[in-house]
Amino acid sequence: MPRQIKTKTEHKAALRRIDRLMNAERSDDIAELSILATLVEKYEREAFPIEPPSALDAIR
Repeated sequence: MPRQIKTKTEHKAALRRIDRLMNAERSDDIAELSILATLVEKYEREAFPIEPPSALDAIR
């Protein structure tokens, strides 16, 4: 069962699992894919933050 991703190793494992589930047809696999995608997104948002652009860069 998917759980919170806390390390780079867990992140890589989750990405590999997502890759295997991309063509899933069973509802259980599709549900797992959705959960993993959410967990990976949360981890990446925290581990690799993107700073907002300055006002000048945003206008450009």
